[in-house]
Amino acid sequence: MRNILLAMSTVCLVLSICFIASSQASDQRVVNIGIVIDGPWERNDEIAGMFMQELLALTEGEFDVRFPEDKFIVADGSNAGVSEAIDRLLRDRGINMVIAFGVLASDNACRREGLPKPVIAPFVLDIELQGVSFKDGSSGVENLHYLTFPTPIERDIRYFLEIVPFKKMVFLVNKRFQDGIPNLSVRAQQIMRELGVEPYIIEVDRSIDEAFAAFPPDVEAVYVTPLIHIPSEEFDRMVQGLIERKLPSFSFFGVFEVERGLLATANPDIFPRYTRRIALNVQRILLGEEPGTIPVTIPAEERLTINMETARAIGVYPDWSIVTEANLIKEAREEIERVIDLNDAVREALAVNLDLAAKERFVRAGTKDVSLARSNLFPQIELSALGVRIDEDRAEASFGQQAEQTVTGSVGVTQLIYSEPAWANFSIQKSLQRSRESERDQLRLDVARNAATAYLNVLRAKTFERIQKQNLSLTRSNLELARIRESIGTARTAEVLRWESELASNRKAVISANAQRNVAEIALNRILHRPAEEHFETVETDLEDPHLLLSQGRLMQYADNRWDFRILRSFMVKEAIEYSPEIRGIEAAIAAQERARSSATCAFWQPTLALRAEVSSIFSEEGAGADPPSLSLPPAMSELFRDPDDLDWSIGLSATFPLFSGGTKFAKRSQALEKLTQLRFERAALAERIEQRVRSALHLAGASFAGIEQARLAAEAADQSLDLMIDAYSRGAATIIDLLDAQNATLVAGEVAANAVYDFLVDLMEVERSIGKVVLQMSDEEREAFFDRIEVFFETFGNQ
Repeated sequence: MRNILLAMSTVCLVLSICFIASSQASDQRVVNIGIVIDGPWERNDEIAGMFMQELLALTEGEFDVRFPEDKFIVADGSNAGVSEAIDRLLRDRGINMVIAFGVLASDNACRREGLPKPVIAPFVLDIELQGVSFKDGSSGVENLHYLTFPTPIERDIRYFLEIVPFKKMVFLVNKRFQDGIPNLSVRAQQIMRELGVEPYIIEVDRSIDEAFAAFPPDVEAVYVTPLIHIPSEEFDRMVQGLIERKLPSFSFFGVFEVERGLLATANPDIFPRYTRRIALNVQRILLGEEPGTIPVTIPAEERLTINMETARAIGVYPDWSIVTEANLIKEAREEIERVIDLNDAVREALAVNLDLAAKERFVRAGTKDVSLARSNLFPQIELSALGVRIDEDRAEASFGQQAEQTVTGSVGVTQLIYSEPAWANFSIQKSLQRSRESERDQLRLDVARNAATAYLNVLRAKTFERIQKQNLSLTRSNLELARIRESIGTARTAEVLRWESELASNRKAVISANAQRNVAEIALNRILHRPAEEHFETVETDLEDPHLLLSQGRLMQYADNRWDFRILRSFMVKEAIEYSPEIRGIEAAIAAQERARSSATCAFWQPTLALRAEVSSIFSEEGAGADPPSLSLPPAMSELFRDPDDLDWSIGLSATFPLFSGGTKFAKRSQALEKLTQLRFERAALAERIEQRVRSALHLAGASFAGIEQARLAAEAADQSLDLMIDAYSRGAATIIDLLDAQNATLVAGEVAANAVYDFLVDLMEVERSIGKVVLQMSDEEREAFFDRIEVFFETFGNQ
């Protein structure tokens, strides 16, 4: 209803413009055009409005074209009603031209003789069956011009059979068309039988239930002709009924019916192109051309479109040759809930990537190396226990010094007071840990870049697949055009065969593009640690993505000219050197080696100091020798030979200094110095490589950004050239080679235009990687701080 109101508003607006313009165009020839439409239909006003707008735009400044509201007649859908409406307009002296806007109206207009004024019949379905005059490509009848395109029923049935095999098919026809032009259904039955299909012609009046009741029980498919007389709600009920009956359906009318639920069609929405051609031919008539001499054939466009939601609902799965060629609508399964954009891909990769997870465990293990090094600086406490049993005679002979069974225990504590190697190892391990963390950060940047690049490659592959499908559809249309030219004698069979060869090559290209898309999706799933062929939906990324570094044009404003771009490159190099994890990693390695060199030098004069304390006790003595022999000694002697108790303790301080080790100290110091020098050279070389990487990445990104607009302009020019060439080819004014060249140029230009955007985005990801940042994951504050640093750098550079 909303579309109907919008369309009616458009017509009223056009009529209002005509009325206003009439007061301002008294010096222009006034042309009043009457329109007859077969009967009520929800798209009548929309289509008529398109025609009016096209004609007014074409004739502006030349003619004062008007569409009187009372001469816009919607008949009752019957032959008699249409005939009466055309008679009325032909008798009306205030009407200069009549447009028979409908199948019945066009048929009625073409059957008339002695037309007093120009009459245009845009919807002639079959010249031969309707008995319409055709002479040298035009009507050959004074004041009569009509338009026709090759009846697509045979082509449609062939397509239908490729999608799903069947033997028996219902042919739903508009009862009013059937009553008015009965020969059309006769011809349709003949075509279907020639293709091995048994047809059942079923007329549809106002109720679809009556049509369903007439369906034979063994019907396998349904072909739907234009049922413009039934209400929209009734059409939707028909679609739902076909789906519930698991019956595949094919639309004669076009893609807008497939969008409403029919399975397939080979026609795009013909009306924009049709109304444009009608308006152009009306202009030719107004400029003085005889209507009966204007060419009547309009090449049929074709674009196989399949509603995949309907296909799944009825259990139809077209094979690869169909899927790769067709335009698939509602392809995304409802059960596919996984929808990711560029930012999601990067965030998910950083969270679940297995390579990054493994590196994180490597870093965590490294913290234990630091703990181990630190542990040597703390007290080392040892507990021990010992149980000993010796033979009895040895115990007796020991005179109580060693029992037959003895249990002892001890506790010892060692504390390094000062050890240069231990402290050096602790410092070195902390530096090495920072190096390991830098390795992880490097991998994190690589994973982020790889995820972003893989996502962009998926978008690129999907775009290329779409372009190849469009090219395939265009080739098929040109093949049909060549067949038309062959049928009227303006082309040879070799020309048709050349297009058939091109069609086969294009199909191969579509299959290859589909494979490349699958490969790109698998690569992204691998980075995201997902099942290799898990389905997902993508969100298109453009240059205005708020997560990108160049959003709102803030970055590229610094590349407007060579001077600013040079300053920007210098800033990015400074930023990269400062934040690069590679630089941080090698600086940590240098710090570790500095400490190793210092320790090797200290080894020449610093000893190792340690404190050692130990306490031991005899817990048990049993058996022979447990009790020392009793000796009778004078009291004075007893004091000198007292029995020791069971507890012993000791404490000591040790100092160790290797006095001579065969030259080891000199070798270690020299080695440490050489390794330190090596690392410093490596750091300088790394800085140069980073600078090269940043400057190269920025130059490539700048070039690819500049190429986006040029590639777009080239694609638009190629499209326009192709349209002109198709028109020239249809009129015999261009050769097949000319058209092939134009089509190939359009294909290449389209791919280049798509590549230009994705190439730039990939280059931008490389710029971000080179400066050591995951810009997609930056907070707003970090982003602002980044641009603040750019501003400060530009101001400082400008002052210099």
